[in-house]
Amino acid sequence: MADSVAQSDVTIEARAEAGDSLSVLIAKQRHGHTLDQPFYADPQIYRRDIERIFLYGWLYVGHASQIPEAGDFFRFEVAEESVIVVRDRDGEIHALVNVCRHRGSRVCWEARGKARTFVCPYHGWAYGLDGTLRSARLMPDDFDKSQYGLRAINVEIFHGFIFISFAETPPNFDAVRRDLDARLAPFRMDRTKVAASEVYRIDANWKLAVENFLECYHCAPAHPEFSRGHGIKLPRSQLADLQAALEPRAEAAGLSTDTIDESPSKDRLSGPLYFYDRYPLFEGYVTGSEDGEPLAPLLGDIAEFDGGASNLQIGPATYFLAYSDHVVVYRFTPRALQETDCEIVWLVREDAEAGKDYDLDRLTWLWHVTTEADKAIIEHNQEGVNSRYYQPGPYAPMEHFAISYLDWYLATIR
Repeated sequence: MADSVAQSDVTIEARAEAGDSLSVLIAKQRHGHTLDQPFYADPQIYRRDIERIFLYGWLYVGHASQIPEAGDFFRFEVAEESVIVVRDRDGEIHALVNVCRHRGSRVCWEARGKARTFVCPYHGWAYGLDGTLRSARLMPDDFDKSQYGLRAINVEIFHGFIFISFAETPPNFDAVRRDLDARLAPFRMDRTKVAASEVYRIDANWKLAVENFLECYHCAPAHPEFSRGHGIKLPRSQLADLQAALEPRAEAAGLSTDTIDESPSKDRLSGPLYFYDRYPLFEGYVTGSEDGEPLAPLLGDIAEFDGGASNLQIGPATYFLAYSDHVVVYRFTPRALQETDCEIVWLVREDAEAGKDYDLDRLTWLWHVTTEADKAIIEHNQEGVNSRYYQPGPYAPMEHFAISYLDWYLATIR
């Protein structure tokens, strides 16, 4: 494992002895440059990332179509925490901490399924779909079950996507709804379903995976399949004419090209991280397919293919790519200091039928080959960052999203 590199001399404790605290380390970072090695290799900084970012902010966990009926559930795990996401008999979606209130055992062991109640396999305590304790066998008569339900955490449902936060007082979600509702409305993402999903394990720190996703400076040399169709491989100055040509087509299709600024460090530290823009595909491409041809029926209220794609971010490490006929969701989940899960979900219109309205291999082809290439790139990046000779280098202008993200990251963990 890359984690095995000798790092005893780069831990926070060792630096603290030399008067180099985390706050000093943060202050030393050069704007527009990659981070110092400890941010990708120090176990204490990793733990701070988990506490300040993943156990505080809003995390995408799934789509409402995955639990359409009462009792349907799936499990989400991050940072040694396990959450049961379940729909109750009234149709409400809950996020229940998967820790029995008796002696702390995991209550639910299955990754997904359907349940009438959740019964702890250890001693048989049974919980309702809303987390209330229904029965606790052989407990005293004066035992108050109402005080021992499963812990419920915060849930937000936004255009069919389920977000949770472990925070007692999570970031206010209102700004996301205010700025994104109208932009996302034509896609009717709440009327989509999961056509496919896949998890790619990347042996690298989660920030290297996110930084890679946020820049297309590497797209031309590393992703010929993607670069054939996506204008974002070009610098902004070279994209201007294509962007101008997209705008009337997008308007005719009912889609927005209004961009939300990508500099969250300036004014959005108190709320969830989010961003939106729509950029052009090259001529001959109407969607993200191998040949440029449609992959599935048009989504929602979209009137026609406009030859564009929308980038969307909600939360610290989840990204949505919305074409006119399907949506691709990328979620990066840290599993260890230098181990990250990249989960990709492909969404199509809820009434689309596999084999009739879309071909699964064609639908998933582009982002499968792109992610396999990214996995190799990111892992080699981590190997180089672990070297004693690594020094932070300057970002190129095309990496402006990554620069803004690291501004937000440093301000958040400060």
